[in-house]
Amino acid sequence: MSVRVARVRAAVTLRRAEMPRAEIRAILAADDPGVVRRYLELHRERLEEELADRRRILVSVERSLTAALRERVRGPTGARRVA
Repeated sequence: MSVRVARVRAAVTLRRAEMPRAEIRAILAADDPGVVRRYLELHRERLEEELADRRRILVSVERSLTAALRERVRGPTGARRVA
């Protein structure tokens, strides 16, 4: 595989991973593997933080919905409703 093909594939993959275009350009222009590694590491950290945020949101939504459902089933007095 040529360097050009490898760079095009990398650019497409990095865009799919939502890396900012300016960082992709910096990676593709880099001559130092350490620079490439650092940009990828920074993006990986961003993605992990975003995933952690999304997980926290889902936990919060789950707690809220399940509490509301329990309240609906039990009613305001706490006694279990009979359907």
